[in-house]
Amino acid sequence: METNVFRARLFWLGDEPLAAGKRYTLKLGTTEAKVDVEYVERVVDTADLVAANSNSVPRDAVADVILRSSSMLALDPASENPRNGRFVLADGYDIVGGGLVDMEGYPDQRALITQRATNITEVEYTVTDEMRMARNGHRGGVMWFTGLSGAGKSTLAVELERRLFQKGYQVYVLDGDNLRGGLNANLGFSPEDRAENIRRVGEVSALFAKAGFVVLTAFISPYRTDRERARDAVGNDQFHEVYVSAALDVCESRDPKGLYSRARAGEIADFTGISAPYEAPEACEIEVNTGKLDVTDSLEKLVDYVEKNFPYTGSA
Repeated sequence: METNVFRARLFWLGDEPLAAGKRYTLKLGTTEAKVDVEYVERVVDTADLVAANSNSVPRDAVADVILRSSSMLALDPASENPRNGRFVLADGYDIVGGGLVDMEGYPDQRALITQRATNITEVEYTVTDEMRMARNGHRGGVMWFTGLSGAGKSTLAVELERRLFQKGYQVYVLDGDNLRGGLNANLGFSPEDRAENIRRVGEVSALFAKAGFVVLTAFISPYRTDRERARDAVGNDQFHEVYVSAALDVCESRDPKGLYSRARAGEIADFTGISAPYEAPEACEIEVNTGKLDVTDSLEKLVDYVEKNFPYTGSA
């Protein structure tokens, strides 16, 4: 597999506790790479075998952690390939931990970064971005709504589309459930299919933005790397990440589609927030907390943001 993020079962040997945010050198086979401890999920004290939630891992404890590298790594789950699924962590010249790779909940990204098409030549367009901007009265771009199921992404995106359309904007919503009925109908909800789902949406969003539309996407998009890949496809200056940040208990109390109750009952596998991870944005352009703001206030915040970042001057 190829990935830049994975879950690990780790035995900690360092005198200083392991904690989220710290950086170490990962050694796996012949590979060395810098990795950051993104999250400590669970710590087991080997003295009494009691598991607990903790932000740090003391010496001689076992922990489940999420590790992220700035570069792609070739590895495998230890359960499938022990030789390529074992690693050690070093702090300077000292070995401070050893562990096993566990890819549960995270995708193999190999297919996402592999281009198979050959003998292609890009077509040069004669209609420029400036010409489209003059025709539409505003520049194109993407408002990428991300958040847990039930946070209110689709509700806000659809209503924001209506409000902007009334103001004269060329605007369109790309919604997760709608695209899964067509463009992405052949994808399920495995980590790999989720990642491919977002890769396709990112490329389609880039085309819409290039055509001068303000695109509103409403997708859980749980993996930070996938959202970064969408940003790269669109262009950083045209991509605006909107974090709809309602807490899990708030989303679960709403449960508009009955999905959380089914996930809790074990009827839905790989459900984000329950049995699959959600990686919250680290530096989004705008955050809307629908656990604290109602729909009206949330929309006012979003409309104000769009008008400042995509000012409408009227079409030619």
